[in-house]
Amino acid sequence: MLMRIAVIFHMPEIFDTGWADKILNVLRDKNFEVLALTYGTMSRTALTDNFMEDKVKYEERKPSQFLPEISSKVNAIIIATHAFSPKKSHANCWHLIRNLNLENVVEVETNSGIVVAWSCKLNDLAKLLSESLGLKFKKPPKFPHQIIWSKDGKKFRRILGVDIGDYVMVNKIIVGEAVSEDVIIVEENGFITDVLGVKLKKNSLSRLAKLGKVSIEKVSVDARRNLRFTYKTPRLIDVQATRRGVFFLNHNAYEVYNFAPKAEGVVVIGDDTTTIVMDILYRFQTPVLGIIDGDSDKLLENIAIPKNSAIIMVKDDDTAGEKIFKEVFGGENAVLKSFNYVKSEVIKKLSNLNLILNVREF
Repeated sequence: MLMRIAVIFHMPEIFDTGWADKILNVLRDKNFEVLALTYGTMSRTALTDNFMEDKVKYEERKPSQFLPEISSKVNAIIIATHAFSPKKSHANCWHLIRNLNLENVVEVETNSGIVVAWSCKLNDLAKLLSESLGLKFKKPPKFPHQIIWSKDGKKFRRILGVDIGDYVMVNKIIVGEAVSEDVIIVEENGFITDVLGVKLKKNSLSRLAKLGKVSIEKVSVDARRNLRFTYKTPRLIDVQATRRGVFFLNHNAYEVYNFAPKAEGVVVIGDDTTTIVMDILYRFQTPVLGIIDGDSDKLLENIAIPKNSAIIMVKDDDTAGEKIFKEVFGGENAVLKSFNYVKSEVIKKLSNLNLILNVREF
């Protein structure tokens, strides 16, 4: 009987190291029917840099949205990563299995060199993969059953797979650096009021509060030392679309691909957001005006910077961002004006407010 397998490549390093290609070659050599997918902004970037768009489909949705419809159509789901530490890969698999009631998952973690069958009925497949790829076969690890609990009117949620020194993200907002492996989110009356085990960044909790009420069970969480700890030469994209308008991103790099091919330029608020957006948009030769205040966590290093970009160092990027959004963009996410005009208007407004410390042109 033909075995159908879905391979989910998680995070960019699995592409940069060449392991994604190796895994696909092994599966196809064994004559399996393979559906290969990836998701997430940095994975999409690595997929492009490694010229693998014809082999792996980029999925816009989250795994919680696309895996339920896939799982019933395949015999096995392989979740493949090249993680900073194996417990991050284990935690990712554990959450997906638990939340989606999956019973057919095999984990392939190439950095630590292991294959895990999360169901004993897939031991044969896991052993075949371990032998073919030169990795070790291991049994699944155990995690605490209780990761969400309530006490004294508050709700608590433990984040799994955290290493000391990781940057902890809640709903894609960096809240701070982990000082313990035991990191716990605290929610009260629908708002996140604290994150224990973390050295909190300035304004991180207020940024989360601006998102409105949340369900602690459903907030997205992540803990990483950086967003891409491998390096690949950026691939330049031949953009055919007419470029019109300047777009605005405030501490959110995850929407950059929504307008990457069509933007004349982008104004970005936030240190790490600026570096991520600059690096991605280098591929599209789209200039970026970054507004930063010097609190970068260096989540992405060795970045490429598009020509005609600039970085403005300000006293406080939250204040600057609010003023720019209101007075230059008129409260909209884009304006149909030239990038150079918007850049000059931003510098003029911030100068009048005495917020600028220095300006760097590239």
